[in-house]
Order: sequence, then structure tokens, then C-alpha cells
Amino acid sequence: MTVRITRRNFVRTAGAVAAMAAAPAVVRAQAERKSIKVGWAISKTGPFTGGANASQIPNYRLWVDDVNKAGGINMGGKKLPIEVVEYDDRSQSEELVRAVDRLVSQDKVDFLLPPWGTGMNMAVAPAFHRGNFPMIAPSFITDRMPELVKRWDNIFSLLQPATPYGEAIVGVLKDLRTAGKIGNKVAVVNVTDQFGLELSKAARAALAKEKFEVVYDAGYPIATQDLTPIIAAAQQKNPDVFLAFSYPPDTFALTEAARVRGFNPKVFYAGVGTALAVYPAKFGDAIEGVMGPGGWNPHSQAITDYTARHKALTGTLPDQWVSALCYSGLQALQQSIEKVGKVDRPAIIKVLNSTTFDTITGPLTFKNHIMTGSWLVGQWQGGVFHGVAPNQEGVKPVIAKPVWKT
Repeated sequence: MTVRITRRNFVRTAGAVAAMAAAPAVVRAQAERKSIKVGWAISKTGPFTGGANASQIPNYRLWVDDVNKAGGINMGGKKLPIEVVEYDDRSQSEELVRAVDRLVSQDKVDFLLPPWGTGMNMAVAPAFHRGNFPMIAPSFITDRMPELVKRWDNIFSLLQPATPYGEAIVGVLKDLRTAGKIGNKVAVVNVTDQFGLELSKAARAALAKEKFEVVYDAGYPIATQDLTPIIAAAQQKNPDVFLAFSYPPDTFALTEAARVRGFNPKVFYAGVGTALAVYPAKFGDAIEGVMGPGGWNPHSQAITDYTARHKALTGTLPDQWVSALCYSGLQALQQSIEKVGKVDRPAIIKVLNSTTFDTITGPLTFKNHIMTGSWLVGQWQGGVFHGVAPNQEGVKPVIAKPVWKT
């Protein structure tokens, strides 16, 4: 029997054969994949080391350990372990940019995890966007977020923009003033990088709106070694409130200088750094009543179990603010990958922007690329950095700070 092959039949048949040939190749590629390669560049040395080593690096490693112990990430019905490539950015944005480029172009990572700090995140955001890497940032605080997500729709922040933090602490101060626990005089200091500049600007605007009197206002460069002159100058003004928008080394230096000099404002607020486990380890119960950004509510089984795993793997306790959020963000990333079922980063970004995730901190949802429901002000009370603002159920009332204990 002779079969006549028309042009239409030939095109249809050729297309079907091509599809049959292509499909097995895709299946083979998925089957041949042995791991999911995840990379990060972060500050292991330099002035940002304290924050990175406390809040992000341990949680990156804990997440990898937890996932691999469970068999890996479920990719289309097959569990794949995580393979890690990591570099030290030395707390330098130029080194960070080079390292991220190396991770993408040479190491061919499937996913990137963000660096520590607002300025450092800003430095590599374009590279994350060029590669369509979902960027779930645990330490990125900027009022430019609504503008940035229009340009870089792959960014998700686990923290709020700068203004809510400034407004939240001033709201606490307003309540304390109304209750007659503090007066009207405020001293404001900040580290002069993007984080410190944005948060202090937001706080000053809120203070002016509520008619607080700023009696001292100063900035200082990153890596300033001796902050005693800052504390001494603020002390001369006899403020009721001391607000420092500081990085961990500065937070420790300011606290030590205030304690040594007997500088006892009724409200002492500093951070980031106040939530770190090494803060109470250094100062003990002298920090009772100290405030800072963030905070947490540790009274859940998920947080208890997470804390135990963190201590067992790293030998240290998590901080009481960013650590749990960082881990929760990684859980959201994993659940997004598993929902998509393959390394399709644009599709994973869409899932992140439209899904509520089950995490150790509870349901996690991004609204306009920003996590909802996080604490903005924390306070050390009885050995716990309790979230105290905005008001949520079960939170202890805010108290003014006692005199420093020696």
C-alpha cells in the first residue's frame, strides 16, 4: 500500500517526532540532577561579621542541615540534597559583588541567599534580579522598598521599611510620656550608612510630629572604635530618652560606655544588636529594660524546637529577632521550590508573592513583597527580648529602664 505524504502531514509528523525526542531529554535532565546548588556570599570578617554570624550564617547552615537530614528538597517527586558554595565578602560591597558574580557565572548555583545588611543587599540586588533569583532578605530595611520592588520584582523583605520602625518606637515613647513615666527630651545618634540614616530620619520625623524635643543629634562612621564621646555628649543634655540606630559593634560600645559612665536615661534604645544572644551574655541582667528594633514571642513549640536545633548545630542560641525570621524565609523558599517542582526561578517568585507559608514563626505572607505581622520594638524583660510593639496578644506591658546594674 502506498501512503501519500503531503506537506501538511510531513510538518505534523515531524513536529510530533521532535516533541517525542525532546520530552525524554527533559525527563533525563531532571532525573540526572543529583543536588540543588545554593550559594551565598556574606560577611565572615569585617565590621558586619557580628550581625551576619548571629542572624544569618547559622540559619543558612541550620536550614541546609535540616533539609538534608530530611532527604532533601522534593523536586518533582524526587528528593534532592542541597549543595552549598559560600564566600566571605569581608564586609566590602565590591568584594560582595565579585563573589555573587562568581557564584552565578562560574559556580552555576541554582539559588542565591542574600548578604547581611541594608547597603550590602542594595549592592547585589541588580545581580539577583538579572538572574531571576528570588531574594528573601532577612536584614534589608529601607523606605525605598515600594519603589525597589517595582524595578526588582524578585525581592522579598522579612523586615519592615525604615519608617514603621521609627514610628513604632516613638509611639511607645508617646505612651510612656502620657503615663508620666518619661519627659520630653530625646537624644538621637546613628551610624552614617544607609541603615542608620534611614531609620534615624524616620524617627526624627515621628519625634517632631509628636512634639518631642531632640536635645542631642549626632552621627558617626561605621567601625568607629570609641563611642564614649557620643555617650558623654548625650549625657550632658540629660535626656529622658536615648535612641541609637546602630550596628552590633556600635550597640555594644554604646551600651558599655553608658553603663560605665552611669548614663541612665529612662529609655535606652539601640540596635541592631540588642536582640543578639551575645548581648545578654556580655552585659547580664544589666540590660533589663533596654529596647531595640524587633523582638519575638518565644512561647511556641516550633520556636522551642528550632532553638534546640540551632544550639545543637551551632553551639549558640539564635538571636531574638532576625534569626527565626531568616529561617522562616528559607522555609518559604523551600515550599515554593517544591510547589513549582523544578528550578524555575520566575515561577518560584510568583509563588512567593501569592502564597501563605507554614513556618516556625507561624503563617508567613508577603504583602507587596514585605512580610506582614512582624515585631517593630523589643525590650529585654526577665532575660527575654519580648516584642512589645505593635501591640499583640499576650505581650507584657512596656516599662521604663531601671538604672544600670554594675
